Amino acid sequence: MKKLLAVISAIFVFSHSAFALERSDLSVTAGISANSAVYGASGKETNRAEDNTVKTIKNESGVFTDSHMSGFLELNVGEFVSLGFEHTPDSITTPENQRTTNRNNTAGTSSTTRVSADFNDLNIAYLKLNIPGGVYLKAGYVETDVDVKETMASGSTYNNVSTEGTLVGVGFSKALGERGIAIRLEGSYMDLDDVTSSNGVSATGGSSANGGRNQIDISNMEGLNGKIALTYTFGQ
Repeated sequence: MKKLLAVISAIFVFSHSAFALERSDLSVTAGISANSAVYGASGKETNRAEDNTVKTIKNESGVFTDSHMSGFLELNVGEFVSLGFEHTPDSITTPENQRTTNRNNTAGTSSTTRVSADFNDLNIAYLKLNIPGGVYLKAGYVETDVDVKETMASGSTYNNVSTEGTLVGVGFSKALGERGIAIRLEGSYMDLDDVTSSNGVSATGGSSANGGRNQIDISNMEGLNGKIALTYTFGQ
């Protein structure tokens, strides 16, 4: 969050900097968009037994699709540069993963762990370069919270984490008349930093009560997003 606030502050400072732009050179664009995306990641799950020894290591990679709505505001500085902020109020939810393990006890019972994740509060601060003819290029900084949802027989829970990354995109904007309304089509690529989450049990703190340490390492998180947006520009 601190990095995102720093980016927003930089946008604010830039908009009031020594370029000495006339008020007529500034305008604000607001938009709402529908997004459809495909996401992919690699995961490594390390499970320790009640005696703290490594019991299983499972590696998986996968992709999933999701659709969500988002809203954005842009400060247009002259004709060719825009500084923006986009927020996604919807959760982006992964499919549920299930794992059944046999527990080390005299009863020989088994337990099933179900894990999925919600990507919440996806925020993007970005720079947009407008090219004559309606085409634009976009680059930005991404931040999101990863809320891990789980069902474990032991009653343990995975801790939630945050991650950040970058986004690049290209789009096309077409004005609908002369009243400041426009429609956009955009494609973008997002890359997020690796994250680690665990059930809160230390590597040496396994017991029959907690079932041992479970840890998930997620890497290569990336996504391709297609967007259609309706915008309105004030002060045009």
